[in-house]
This record gives sequence, structure tokens and C-alpha cells, in this order.
Amino acid sequence: MARTILVIGTLDTKAKELVYLQRRIEAEGVKTLLMDVSCKFEQSKYRSDVSCRTVAGEIGKELEEIAQLDKISALKLMTKGAMKVAEKMVAAGKFHGIIGLGGANGAEMACSVMRILPIGFPKLMVTCVASGNVRPYVGTKDIMMANSIGDISLNSITKRVMNNAARAIANMARVGPLEEEEVKPQICISTFGVTLPCVERAKGLLEEKGFEVIELHSSGTGGMALEELVRTGEISGVLDITTSELVDELVGGMYSAGSHRIEAAGSMGVPQVISVGALDFGNFGGKETVPEKYRNRNFFFYTPSITLMRTDVEENRILGKTIAEKVNRSTGPAAIVIPLKGFSALDRSGGPKMTTIEGSVSGEWHDETANSALIESIKNHLDSSKVKLMEVDAHINDPEFAEIAVDLLASMMKA
Repeated sequence: MARTILVIGTLDTKAKELVYLQRRIEAEGVKTLLMDVSCKFEQSKYRSDVSCRTVAGEIGKELEEIAQLDKISALKLMTKGAMKVAEKMVAAGKFHGIIGLGGANGAEMACSVMRILPIGFPKLMVTCVASGNVRPYVGTKDIMMANSIGDISLNSITKRVMNNAARAIANMARVGPLEEEEVKPQICISTFGVTLPCVERAKGLLEEKGFEVIELHSSGTGGMALEELVRTGEISGVLDITTSELVDELVGGMYSAGSHRIEAAGSMGVPQVISVGALDFGNFGGKETVPEKYRNRNFFFYTPSITLMRTDVEENRILGKTIAEKVNRSTGPAAIVIPLKGFSALDRSGGPKMTTIEGSVSGEWHDETANSALIESIKNHLDSSKVKLMEVDAHINDPEFAEIAVDLLASMMKA
């Protein structure tokens, strides 16, 4: 069957560039469909396969009505319409890859459409914003971003970029998905540098048991990706070793995964074992980024651009309650496993020291009182009739802790 690429852009501002990209893709032997997401209608000699009127009509609007709105409101409506159209088209098998072309607004619309498509579906965005922070555009999906170098216009530089993008998306769509040699049950594990020994040990043990392991870095997008992957129905179990994103959600740190972390497995009935990895700190950027209200706290300067703030008793009480209440809602097997001798590589008796924001040593990072507050809060709010709780007399990075966590998850999945 002939492969087809959906090209998304705005004919009112980028007509020549979109048509050039179309022709370069078709020169690779792949068909194209052009979706016009223009927020204002301007007569063009170029034709789209999905017109901006069709996109507006998908949400019950006339294009003239949208054109009268402010830019942000119009963009939101056209994006919503484009997502609905694309969802129907891909379900009908009308395209096998997607490419967008545009500036910040074009990237916002095209990438929003791309984010509704499954992981592995070819997605490529050509935009001048690709050289900056692309997290708002990419989110948790495998969107490839190509920096157009200059603004989207036709010249010898941008044509080179567009040609490369055309070849890339054509070949991605032409090859299609790889066939799996063997389908294995998939396990998600949350990881961080300070819990890596535990994760590596657990991963090895799970692979020995015949599972395929997907590691998700607990840096905000990793946690969001974990939740989204579980909701696809492809994940058989979750070993949530590193739940540190909960701290950043609480204190306003840079690695928050949002308010729905640790919810997908429970709502989907997927077996899950949860731990308290890296709940001993929140993450900020360089020390100058630490909010004023926290500047009297204790810190560890992990790198010049990453400052860790030690969680205190009150924060740990809140975190313990949050974890327990989320896990209590699980519709499938769930357990919490707590390492009594420390939650991270820093959090070990006799381990690193914490400092003030100025750098003066202020004590040992390992804080038994703060850790106990977390543990007691979990116990006080946990529904023990539904959720198993295990306290392990080990550090989180001790091999025996990983072994216990893996055995528990494996037994839950087997049952």
C-alpha cells in the first residue's frame, strides 16, 4: 500500500514553503496530504487536501467566526479542530507519518496534533523554535524537532533543512514499524542518578525473569511519560522506585510531573510496587533560582546548575499522605516498599553533608526525623486492607532492597 505523509501548516503565511516541502517528500516516492490550519482565510493559488474551513467545521465553527477572534483564541480552536480531523484520518489509515512546518504558532498547532498519535508513529517538526526549550511542544511523545536555522522561508539554507526533513519523514513512513522478535511483558521503572544502583539491579533481575524493562527518568517529562505509557494498556507492571517528582510538585521544583503522578497504574489495575526513592529532596536550578522563601533551608549542590533542597518534617508528612491516598485508590494489586536506611545515594548515615545556601556545612544530609515523618504519614493514611506495606531494613541502593521489590512485583503479576 502506498505510504502517505500528512503535512500541517498555515497556507495564509507559509504557502510556498509548505508546497516546496510537499514536493520534496513526493520526490522520495511518498504521497502527501496537506492540512491547512490557517486561522484567517486568504485566497491562495495553492490547494489543501484538508482546508482550514474543514478544520474549523470539525468543532462546529465557521472560519469567519474564528478569524474575528484574538490570535490565541483562534489558535486554540483551530488546534482542537486539527486534532479531531487527524484522529479520524489516522484511525482510517489515511496517513502513515506526519510533518509540520512553521514558527512558534505553527509548531504549537502541529505538535499538538502529533502528541495525540502513538509512540513510534513517525513525527517530525521543522521550526525555528527547535533550538530552544522544546518540552512544551514535545511533551511526552517521540516528536523529532528539526531546527530550520532561519525563519520559515525559502532560501538556500532552509531548503537544505527541508530536504533533509523530507527524506527523513519519507523513509520513516516507508519503512514502517519494526517487527518484534519476541513479545515480552513490559515493566516501567522510574529512575534517577541517586537511585541508579537500585534500578540497575532491579532491571537485571526483571530481565532474567523474562520481562522487558523501560526506564523513565524522574525529571518531570519522564514521570508524565510513565503515566501515559501505562494508560496505553501496553504496560504489564510498574516498579516506581523513584517518586521524587512528587516533591517538586509540592515545593515548585523544576522536575514536577504534574498533579496526577502515581495514578495511572492504580486506575488501570496494573500491578505496582511503589517506593520513596529521592523523596529526601526537591530540585531547583542554580542556587540563584531557589525561591526566597526557601533560602534558609538546607541544600546539596549536585552540579552548578542543580540545587537539591532537603525535605523537612512537614513536607514529608504531606508527601506520605499524598502517596497513601493515591495508592489507596488502586483497582489492581499495589504495594509500598520502604528502605529504612535511606531514600537516595545522599541519604545514608555517615554520608554527605548538607549546607546553607551560602555553602556553610549545616549537618548530615541523612535526617532520621524527616524520614520517619514520611514513613509514619504513609502508615497513618494507608488502607492496609487494600495495599501491602513492607519496611526493609536496608538502604534503597542495597542489592537486597531491589531483590525484595522485584520479587514482590513478580509475585503480584503472577497472581
